[in-house]
Amino acid sequence: MTRGTIVNIERFAIHDGPGIRTVVFLKGCPLRCKWCSTPESQNISLEMGYYADKCIRCAKCVEVCPVGAVTISDSGEIVTDRLLCNNCGKCVEICPAGGRSIIGNEVTAGQVLEEIEKDTVFYWNSGGGVTLSGGEPTMQAKFCLEVLKACKERGIHTAMETCGYVKWDVLDKMLKCLDLVYIDVKHMSPTEHEKLTGKKNKLILENIENMATRYADIPLIIRIPVIPGYNDSVENIMSTAKFVRSLEGVERIELLPYHRFGVSKYRVLLRDYPMLNLEVPDEDHLRDLTELIRSYDIQVQIGG
Repeated sequence: MTRGTIVNIERFAIHDGPGIRTVVFLKGCPLRCKWCSTPESQNISLEMGYYADKCIRCAKCVEVCPVGAVTISDSGEIVTDRLLCNNCGKCVEICPAGGRSIIGNEVTAGQVLEEIEKDTVFYWNSGGGVTLSGGEPTMQAKFCLEVLKACKERGIHTAMETCGYVKWDVLDKMLKCLDLVYIDVKHMSPTEHEKLTGKKNKLILENIENMATRYADIPLIIRIPVIPGYNDSVENIMSTAKFVRSLEGVERIELLPYHRFGVSKYRVLLRDYPMLNLEVPDEDHLRDLTELIRSYDIQVQIGG
């Protein structure tokens, strides 16, 4: 069976789709959003994670590293050179305190399906199902298609969260196996979108238009991550609402307020968080944005 790389599988989830769901978080994403709360899902390959609070400074990882990526600083701290590290996992195996781990798992579609099928009784009773998230599921399209097709054969409701930055022919194949799609609109300006994510938004907006036109029977939910000072201006939200209003088949817009839950994950990956001083959105401003979107006769809610 096709193999894929996942971060983890969350069971009994109550967001990201109706009812009780199993959410499969995949590794790999073509965007690099500055506020990303799941940096562990950006790279498609397995990665080494370092938990400084668990490290007992025994230096066994220094001794076992085959490429010299782990060293001891003059102050006695354990230092890992991410450029040298090849994620071989030898330091993880020898660490007695659980200070290191390999982030990600290589699994078959069949193994994922086994986990999914454990909760079928909850899907039937709650109207739930399976949601593919990430990362970006379309980066592992063959693997995801195998999972989705197997779910459809078993009558399991399928949903996917996507950034939409994918060739249409790839997305088109996946849509044939989906009952619900969430897609982000991070900014309507191509220039600002590129500044915030590393990519322009032309392909994403075209894919949204294609989905709304060619797959009007599949509920489409637009998500806007609300990042204070970056994409939460009245002008940008108004522009997004006008775009959505021009489409058929969009069920609603969800405003997802920025949060800081991902900050600690960057430390584990030994990476700097680019928006360290950013604060969460003001609640009154969120309500104003909600009313603005609602004025375009679009259903809207805060949160997923």
